[in-house]
Amino acid sequence: MSQQRTDESPRDWRRRRSRERPTDAPAPDDPQAPALAEQSRTLFSFIEPAFDLIGVFYAPILIAGVVGIVMGAVLLAFIGSLQLYGAIVLGIGAVLVGLVAISYFSKVVAAFFSRTGRYGVNTVIMVAAFIGLVVLVNYVAFENNFRADTTATNQFSLADRTRDLLDDLDRPINVIAFYPDEINDIDVLTRRGKVDTMLSEFSQRSRDFTYQFIDPQKEADLARSQGVSAYETLSVSAPTAGIIDLVQPTDTAFTRLEQDLYTALLVATEAQRKKVYFLAGHGERDISLDAENGYHRIREGLEVDNYQVENLLWPVTNEDVTVPDDAALLVIAGPTGELPPAHADALNFYMAGRNPDGEPRREGARLIFLAEPDTHDTFRAFLAFWGVVVSDGYIRDIEGSQPNSPRTLRVGIYNPQAPPEIVAPRGQQLNVAFLPGAAAVQPVFEDTNTRLPVPIAASTASARLIDDIERIDPIDDDPRSVFFPAVYLDIIAPVGAAPPDSVPPNNEIAAMAVFGDSDFVANQYVQRGSGAALFLNSANYLMGDYSLVSIRDREFVYRDWNLDENELQFVKFSTWLLLPGLMGIMAIVVWWVRR
Repeated sequence: MSQQRTDESPRDWRRRRSRERPTDAPAPDDPQAPALAEQSRTLFSFIEPAFDLIGVFYAPILIAGVVGIVMGAVLLAFIGSLQLYGAIVLGIGAVLVGLVAISYFSKVVAAFFSRTGRYGVNTVIMVAAFIGLVVLVNYVAFENNFRADTTATNQFSLADRTRDLLDDLDRPINVIAFYPDEINDIDVLTRRGKVDTMLSEFSQRSRDFTYQFIDPQKEADLARSQGVSAYETLSVSAPTAGIIDLVQPTDTAFTRLEQDLYTALLVATEAQRKKVYFLAGHGERDISLDAENGYHRIREGLEVDNYQVENLLWPVTNEDVTVPDDAALLVIAGPTGELPPAHADALNFYMAGRNPDGEPRREGARLIFLAEPDTHDTFRAFLAFWGVVVSDGYIRDIEGSQPNSPRTLRVGIYNPQAPPEIVAPRGQQLNVAFLPGAAAVQPVFEDTNTRLPVPIAASTASARLIDDIERIDPIDDDPRSVFFPAVYLDIIAPVGAAPPDSVPPNNEIAAMAVFGDSDFVANQYVQRGSGAALFLNSANYLMGDYSLVSIRDREFVYRDWNLDENELQFVKFSTWLLLPGLMGIMAIVVWWVRR
């Protein structure tokens, strides 16, 4: 049996220890009391004055903290070069707000757990949840965007084949639109807006498609490197492949911009190339012949420019023949034989923008004719029908011929009114071109506005036209004048046709360049002077407007909302009174229910 405890000590050891503490502590009035009290101060007693100071100036400290948080967040989000400083400012602001919160910790806790605080916390949580939901929905919508064209004519909807091509891009495509930065002409400004809209539609479809607007005067070196010599030119390039295709407006309304861009994409992605056909079977030059009179080297020059070059050989019978629909350019190089009637009909249909069955072609004709003084009369008749007369003699220029080769015309006078893409590419005029035995080509001028001829080059005023190729020295009977060895024509209708009542569609406007010589681009002469550049520039210019596809024109239609007086009054007063009245009625109903 355990011994009964005789003392009153508690069973808990913690209570016993507190009772066993020495009772000889100094009295409050003891001189040693301050020293002992100073030794027993806690860590919080050292920082308590600092928190008291924060409590006195809590308002400016809190404002400074909030401003620091906002400014730091702005720097982090929008100014990449100041992100480090933004993080520092954000941290300082958070520390200041935290110090104020610690100083008033009890009030903050009471504010959160009181009835009003609970409502406030609930509101903050709901607002945060709503903002988070909105951010999430916007993020999902941004990653999976959907755009709807609400225009009646679907002006902002790309064709299916355009969308497919953009979806299947296998390389980055960059488009540079060369426009001045300051545009005072309202028409140019309107066209720029249309170009911007179309390029934006393309870029929205594919991340590999980017574009920018550049002033060619401020970036002259870039414009020259891209081969741009005029405003309102679009350079479509694949930087990884080094392919550049230039797009120029086919009309002032830019109705065919989509199909022109589509063609440029096909060229830049090497998915399809423009085809150049050389007519054969009438004694024309052979594009596969490597001899001196062959055209093998000029063919290589076209292929370097990413064109597909093929022969076009028609049967000699009177069967129906036609120029292929995919012909971006037809070249007739120095024919010596006769042009059969069926072939002449095919060429005339081609120039008229129609097939033999009467159906319109997708594109207007693009033709380069390289003539000679002895060109067959049937081909002369074809050219005369479309507005160009080829002379029987060659141009003997006393001042402009080579001294050691008097029959060779030195072409150094280029018409400044001719297309600059032909005579002055990249702002630099062509050097001298050598045309051996060049015939004079004279455009037929009429007042019907069915053709617009522009000479490309000219001889000097001392030139003579000699009809005997064996003779060098001119005689008095030889005509003396300024002769044209090359001309360019935009053609709406043949000679003698009635003027059109309105501007015809693009597929009925033909373009033709006629040269009075076919030797200057033969293998023997192609590397002399600027003859090859003159031919290739003409080919590039003629095919600049050629589209590989047919996509509907995108005319911008302005649709007016026509209302009579009563309808206008209804729209006006319903807008002013109906909606505000409904909102007022709803407010009264809510007040009545909650009163």
